[in-house]
Amino acid sequence: MLLTFYLLFIGLHVSEGCTLVNNSQTLHITADTGGSVLLPCYCTDLQTKPKAEFTWKKHNTNRKTWEEISSESGQSRNRVQLVNGHSPGNLSLLISHLTEEDGGQYQCFVQAGGHVYIVLTVKGCTLINNKKSQTITAHTGGSVLLPCYCTDLHAKPETFTWEKRNRFKNRWEELYSESGQYRNRVQLVNGHSPGNLSLLISHLTEKDRGEYRCNVTESEHTYVRLTVEGNPPQSLPFVPFALVTVIFLHILVAVVYHTKRNKDPARVHCSTADGDGDGVVSLE
Repeated sequence: MLLTFYLLFIGLHVSEGCTLVNNSQTLHITADTGGSVLLPCYCTDLQTKPKAEFTWKKHNTNRKTWEEISSESGQSRNRVQLVNGHSPGNLSLLISHLTEEDGGQYQCFVQAGGHVYIVLTVKGCTLINNKKSQTITAHTGGSVLLPCYCTDLHAKPETFTWEKRNRFKNRWEELYSESGQYRNRVQLVNGHSPGNLSLLISHLTEKDRGEYRCNVTESEHTYVRLTVEGNPPQSLPFVPFALVTVIFLHILVAVVYHTKRNKDPARVHCSTADGDGDGVVSLE
């Protein structure tokens, strides 16, 4: 009797399968473009492996259908993976290299275990001083930093460009560090902040003056007007007062010494070397 009860208990426990945490609920997650995000989906018992297959789907707003997510094709190719580690009940999905198109509604579905909805918002790059202009002055031979920042420095735009306005042709031309006027003179200085799109120009010449534009999208761009002036006149080097005093005293002592020496009368010394009367005269 006890053995029958035990076997029945074991059978019921095994048949429970995976029941999802937050079953039938909707979670809201926000992430940045260029980064990664983990969409959580867990069985209440992390050691329980779903008996049936489970799926991740995304809602296609245009077709109004749910489409299964695959790492083999489509928009998610090589960008999605499961991160369950050693926990078979962890069904979470990791999406990397996020774009704004990754935003939307997701569903984690386990047959007989429930489903969890996740609304993902992917923030793109919104520029500081969007559509505004600022003026910067620099000097020939030096360097200048043309600022361009996303409001969120962790947001990496999918693409962006730096352009300069060609006044003669009345058009914007993209800057390249490999050729032309800016060969090996321009570089990005974002460090560890993907939302820092600032441009450093070195070895400035007067030809570098003009209007520049940082473009993220058609609606996101900022302007910089660069003025390049000649180098300012060099100021005399600073000499400490004590050093000047010491030099002056040395000069004064030297002048006094030479003046006094020139005024001393010449001394004449006569001596008789022997008895023959020949004298030796020496002038000191």
